[in-house]
Amino acid sequence: MLKLMIVDDEPLERLGLRKIIQRDFHNIDLVEDSRNGLEAIENVRKYRPHIILMDISMPELSGLEAQQEIIKLLPNSKTIILTAHSDFNYAQDAIKNGVFDYLLKPVKPVDLNKAIKKAIAALPSPKNTNNNPDKSDDLDANILNSAIEYIENHYFQEISLNAVAEHVHLNPQYFSRYFKKETGMNFTTYVSKLRIEKAKTFLRQTDKPIYRIAVDLGFSDAAYFTKVFNKFENQTPYQYKMEMKQLV
Repeated sequence: MLKLMIVDDEPLERLGLRKIIQRDFHNIDLVEDSRNGLEAIENVRKYRPHIILMDISMPELSGLEAQQEIIKLLPNSKTIILTAHSDFNYAQDAIKNGVFDYLLKPVKPVDLNKAIKKAIAALPSPKNTNNNPDKSDDLDANILNSAIEYIENHYFQEISLNAVAEHVHLNPQYFSRYFKKETGMNFTTYVSKLRIEKAKTFLRQTDKPIYRIAVDLGFSDAAYFTKVFNKFENQTPYQYKMEMKQLV
């Protein structure tokens, strides 16, 4: 699972950011908050977050000073700076120190969501987010499980690869390649195969007419359903239904 760390000396700011992230990003693990730059460096070593939300103005060590050390420790991490200063010099300094994005306070939830999604899309592939094979395998499994769970809950609707990619916070092109590598089939084939397996259950266990099963499973019409069913099963839904009845 992707890990995100919040760095801010204001407790209410940290709480507000946590609520937004917990509400909108279910596959992000929020690690322990940091109250200043020194704690941020210590917690980066401890938790190795993929994404960091960090205030610039903090006691002991500023966000940009902390970032100078963080980028050495985690060169692939994405730091999003939060600041009340709109001075262009701050943005220049942030870019020089490897900051990924720059948001002005008070941060709007929609802007925060966009910045986090952009950071997720810019992260290296799941196999490369850390050097621990076990942890990267866990990350792979979490992403794939989340995608499959989403498909299971929406297969009977108009479901697109882009929608699932957005759900797991991955770039659609990368998600398409990743999904095929992990499942052995492309996204469209996977969804079609799932629908056909569900259709076989309905044909065996219910008396629903074929056109009704087609609609319930998200097919545009019975003719297209029959075509797809025949492609996977080498027989029509009606032939399958009759064959199953003879076995009872």
